[in-house]
Amino acid sequence: MKYKLMVLILSKVDTLPQILSEFMNAGIKGTTIVDCEGMLRAISDSDINPPPIFGSLRRYLNPERPKGKLLFTVLPEETITEAKNIVDKAVGGLDTPNTGICFTVPLDDILGI
Repeated sequence: MKYKLMVLILSKVDTLPQILSEFMNAGIKGTTIVDCEGMLRAISDSDINPPPIFGSLRRYLNPERPKGKLLFTVLPEETITEAKNIVDKAVGGLDTPNTGICFTVPLDDILGI
């Protein structure tokens, strides 16, 4: 059986419970979740002197915005489409700005499943 690693960088964090619930309903288990933040947020919270283009973006950052979530899920190749559809529906379309980014990576060698 071939497996892939699905990586979801979730900006719309309020959808996380729905995504996890739908994953469980679809038999998708074992998702690892990590808190994360983007580069602009990290720069805005630090003493780093960014290049001028980034410095001018600081005023557009929302410090109240929650940090993102990074989800890692190892899935059989045939379940990837269903998992991506669950995420896409939950966030209201990944093509909508500030929802998230999802991609997969093929896994050549895997132990522990």
